[in-house]
Amino acid sequence: MRVAYVSVATPSSRRSWSGIPWYSLRALRERFPDTHVIDTPRLDRAIETLAAAERFRVNVRRNPLVSQLYRRAINAALEQIQPDVVVGVAAAHKLALIDPKWPMVYASDALFGTVVDYYLKYHSYTERTRRQGNKLQRELLKRTDRVLLASSWAAQDAMERYDLPHEKVRVVPMGANIDSVPTFAEPPLDGPLRLIFVGYAWERKGGPLVLDIWRELHGRTDGNVELHIIGSRPKAALGLENVIVHGAIDKTDPAAYRTFIDLYQNAHFLLMPSRQEAYGIVYCEAAAFGRPSIGTETGGVPTIVRDNETGLILPFDASPKAYADRILALWSDPGRYRAMCHAARKDFEERLNWTQWGQSVETAINEAVSGH
Repeated sequence: MRVAYVSVATPSSRRSWSGIPWYSLRALRERFPDTHVIDTPRLDRAIETLAAAERFRVNVRRNPLVSQLYRRAINAALEQIQPDVVVGVAAAHKLALIDPKWPMVYASDALFGTVVDYYLKYHSYTERTRRQGNKLQRELLKRTDRVLLASSWAAQDAMERYDLPHEKVRVVPMGANIDSVPTFAEPPLDGPLRLIFVGYAWERKGGPLVLDIWRELHGRTDGNVELHIIGSRPKAALGLENVIVHGAIDKTDPAAYRTFIDLYQNAHFLLMPSRQEAYGIVYCEAAAFGRPSIGTETGGVPTIVRDNETGLILPFDASPKAYADRILALWSDPGRYRAMCHAARKDFEERLNWTQWGQSVETAINEAVSGH
């Protein structure tokens, strides 16, 4: 089977779109060695430069002229490759207008309308921009044989919003972006309660709420709680007792990656009460280490974190006290807490990994090719 692969950003770098293109391509090539990447770096750079216009409420990537440029480049590449199927990863603006003769499987965290109506940063888009984006999304869906979405939230909205038949859509969770499966280590229970936050978008991922939860826990445990912040360097967290700000950790650097592993293996919970989160790869990473996640009932998070099974999910408007109550109730029951750690790890092994994603994509490819 010959596969053509197109992603929203280059798969040649782990830093592209949280590493999803890199790891999805690797998973695909494990099953289909004859996979050919269609990369468009020059066009991508030009579009990224023009994307500065988004501050004027214009979505450059969904402009029909941009999709025409991608159509020309990608069609030419496809004619050379002559694939049996095209696999697109969150590349709607690149694939929306390509020749429909190729079977296609499209995977993403969510579709255009879902994302634009959900994330606050897109609420300023004009009606014209929204119409253009939704039109291109529909054009892509007409060319797509299978749509693989990372969460039940995204899949349900896609079917309702774009009138997609149920048999065309699959819920296929993405995996943890780690190069090798970490050894499961029992969490240490003889020290302070250790929480970690992992994310660059401090505000959107609930950073201010994290600090409020930490203060609540700090007061109720006589200060016997630590908070480790990875990715962000929020000024509000600097100088706080038992709050350690690590900043960005480059997982491609062996020494830095060792630090990353040590932080997880010594932690007890991932705490990330996001305000908007279409998916959240970091919850999968926590599960890989066998650590429960604490998140918010929003977007795709409840697909990854199963409340009271592999972590804790609280209502969007839950107070810091409500978070602290549930955390301490679980933490004070070592047997239940350890069972949840093992359940999180098992969920990673069975569901939240790129190997399982690749298997689901293989099934979708076979269906697409046979039914196109």
